[in-house]
Amino acid sequence: MFRFAILGLIGIVVLLGCQLAPSPAVSQPSPSPSGRLAYIGGDGNVYITTADRSQTVAVTNDATAAAEYPGLSYHRLSWSPDGRLAFAAVTRSGSETRSTLYVAETPAAPPRIVGQSDQHFVIYIYWSPAACPDRPSECRCLAYLIEEDDSISLRLVELAAGRVDNRRVGRGRPFYFGWSPDGRRMVWHTGGARRHNEQAKLVLYDIERDHAEELPHPPGLFVAPAWSPQGDRWLGVSAEAKVDALQSFGLDQPETLTRAPNEQAVFAWSPDGQQVAYAVRAKPGDPFYGPVHIFDWQSGETRRVTDASFKILGFFWSPDGQRLAYLTWLPVHDATWMQWRVYHLAENRDRGYKVFEPSFQMDFIVNSFNQYAQSDRFWSPDSRYLVYADRDPALVERVWLVDTWSEDGNQAMLVDEGAIGLWSWN
Repeated sequence: MFRFAILGLIGIVVLLGCQLAPSPAVSQPSPSPSGRLAYIGGDGNVYITTADRSQTVAVTNDATAAAEYPGLSYHRLSWSPDGRLAFAAVTRSGSETRSTLYVAETPAAPPRIVGQSDQHFVIYIYWSPAACPDRPSECRCLAYLIEEDDSISLRLVELAAGRVDNRRVGRGRPFYFGWSPDGRRMVWHTGGARRHNEQAKLVLYDIERDHAEELPHPPGLFVAPAWSPQGDRWLGVSAEAKVDALQSFGLDQPETLTRAPNEQAVFAWSPDGQQVAYAVRAKPGDPFYGPVHIFDWQSGETRRVTDASFKILGFFWSPDGQRLAYLTWLPVHDATWMQWRVYHLAENRDRGYKVFEPSFQMDFIVNSFNQYAQSDRFWSPDSRYLVYADRDPALVERVWLVDTWSEDGNQAMLVDEGAIGLWSWN
């Protein structure tokens, strides 16, 4: 079975302009308080449904294989804040890999191609949080990662009526980035830690001026920088004093939240930008992190919110900012299993849900969760449902919902066979 976890399989992107995808239009389900759930089905196609699964529509119908298998399938999804859906197809045939990136802008319009590679596949998609600053009524932006010229490229796509502009704005390996809330700037981290790679760097990119400025802060061990929802600062890990420190950067001097000597730190902003959840890997080689702490900007206080015995794989704020969902690592049957747990901040209460073996794409996303936590949602918009994808002993993958308002935490609701599911923002 062909697996795509090795990112060194991606290549030159050829923009095809505003062409129509070989897929039906997105006839989306009616609005629901819990939003819409996009998922990649067991047949490799993209679907949209609701929490009660009463309305399910096919976004594509041309897949010839399940995700990760030879043939044509869809393997990337990303919702924009205003309800557009981007998704990427990949065709695997022998040693060849081709990909196409689509955007479904409205329910009435068919998806259109916004990028294509005749050699490799899209790694990651992240919509701008806001419309194009100079054309808010007619233009939207997304960015995606793909490999070009022996390096991973960040490509910026501007979508306007009847026109697609796709250009490369950055490159490096590995590559992680975050948008400013107003969509005017990006901050990116390439090359890993400076002590391991002299070319590692942090860069501030101004989209309107098409100007990239390398910052003076040497990056430490971390993955993705993250911009505050308030827009006044962003988070990263710096090693300026030869000791890694999780810091906020802005107009003033960097402010240190915690130190992480020699180990990777991960973090996520609360939706209102008033708190930061973070954790640090306990020791080298661990596939998990130590306890999650929450730093409060108003009080300056930090508190631990997960038990020290839990092995943390990732954490995600609920849209209402009242709860923090986190995944714990469980070694079961010589494989990696996970459990959703939810910590309620106001009630200081923690609750566990069903244990599962993740699907390949679920595991892929969780491995870089603090990048995906910025761009995609496992939480439904009403902060009620969590989505996950598992696989059974026969390697059949399924998408499930956990109702966090239910009294029975061991029950999950089956959505469909599938590789991954992600909730809309609204």
